[in-house]
Amino acid sequence: MTGLFISCKTNEIEEVLSYSNLDAPPTRTTFNVTYTYTDSGKVSNVLKAGKVLRFESKDSTYSLIQEGFELTFFDNRGDFDGRLTAINGYIRGDNALMIASDSVVFVNRLDEELLTEELIWEQDSAMVYTNKFVTINRAETVLYGTGLESDENFTNYIIKNPTGEFFIDEEK
Repeated sequence: MTGLFISCKTNEIEEVLSYSNLDAPPTRTTFNVTYTYTDSGKVSNVLKAGKVLRFESKDSTYSLIQEGFELTFFDNRGDFDGRLTAINGYIRGDNALMIASDSVVFVNRLDEELLTEELIWEQDSAMVYTNKFVTINRAETVLYGTGLESDENFTNYIIKNPTGEFFIDEEK
């Protein structure tokens, strides 16, 4: 299982879940929950979810999020740093990996908006990425592409295969 999660960049949520026993009932089901995560006594993010199913076995522990969720990021001063919303999600038991899927929207502190169908957040590396089609709405521009890598607050990002029209300010 460890190797599966370390190499998760190339796996899709369906592949990750194929190694899980989804026929076993969850060990815990919670509705309309709010989880607050802290680092050194400061709130780092807050997760609000409609339904969370927790699964535990001798080989793995993970949670499935259903009925929508919102994950809000805060910087080390406690200021808003970004908001990720989606309909479904997967969280590895140690909270170091999250896969958001279905109508994913990520808004950063600059009010830029990322739209995609799947986004993976690796907490240990503080990175988010996808190999799916992306749309980024910025103040005066809309960017399109397939695949994206970014820091976890979606302020420094690279679109892997950009498409569409791009305007370049020649003075800069």
